[in-house]
Amino acid sequence: MATVISLDIGGTKIAAARVTGGTAERILTIPTPAHDGPEAILDAAAGLASQLGTAPVGVSSAGLIDPFRGVVQFATSQLTGWKGTDVAGGLTARLGVPVSVLNDVQSHALGEYLYGAGKGHPSMLLVAPGTGIGGGVILEGKLLLGKHFAAGHVGHVDVHGAEGVECTCGRTGHVEAIASGYGIEHEYEKATGVHKMGAEISTDPAGRDVLATAGHAFGRLIGGLVNVFDPGLVVTAGSVLKAGPVWEDAFHRGFEECCMELLSDTPIVHGTLENAALIGAAAWVEERKQYEAR
Repeated sequence: MATVISLDIGGTKIAAARVTGGTAERILTIPTPAHDGPEAILDAAAGLASQLGTAPVGVSSAGLIDPFRGVVQFATSQLTGWKGTDVAGGLTARLGVPVSVLNDVQSHALGEYLYGAGKGHPSMLLVAPGTGIGGGVILEGKLLLGKHFAAGHVGHVDVHGAEGVECTCGRTGHVEAIASGYGIEHEYEKATGVHKMGAEISTDPAGRDVLATAGHAFGRLIGGLVNVFDPGLVVTAGSVLKAGPVWEDAFHRGFEECCMELLSDTPIVHGTLENAALIGAAAWVEERKQYEAR
């Protein structure tokens, strides 16, 4: 299997590795110059990749990506000016090699499906509650992209408990607004006037209420998605999964309330693949050819 140089461009760091099959080696990381503009980000990414030799490049990137042109169609303020950036063209110009680009959570899903917890299953749903809530859908062995390449944006599903709460996308009522890491911190601060992060939130009654609401909403989200896609399994990954027993109990309750009985035995497992986004981005270099041939 050919070696690919893989890049993962995120809001806080850029990672690079040499990837062969399901193995990432010589992993390098640097801080992302997130607010210095797209040219600075591409310069940093190309500089990191060049330390790993010459090979085709696969990129996992934050933002809504056109995976055939390698262009960012939408991005949050986490990466200043990233919307509209021609990532593939910019990196090809700097490195002199072909470049393929895929959304970061879609990359994570593809890696986990091919080489991690999803291996051997015909269908899989990845849901990742971290700073936001992202997802990826594999149906009949294929990554679902969607007409606008936005398939898997599961954080922007309407849920009970989020009514009137503004989401990072600018709409209201979405699960990401109350059940993502950012949403949990924001809801706690609204309730108490105090800013806390991560595990600190679970140390008082108000925090436990916020975590219970978040876990319940996330459970209902997963239940609803299972009803829609009937996947072979659900893979979860992300920092919010460590929120503790209050969140976990509420999650299971929400899932049981929402998921149809016939589907309620769908396995829900944690991701097993280290560096899944890097590995999935490398896999996309070959996988995209199958999509373009259709």
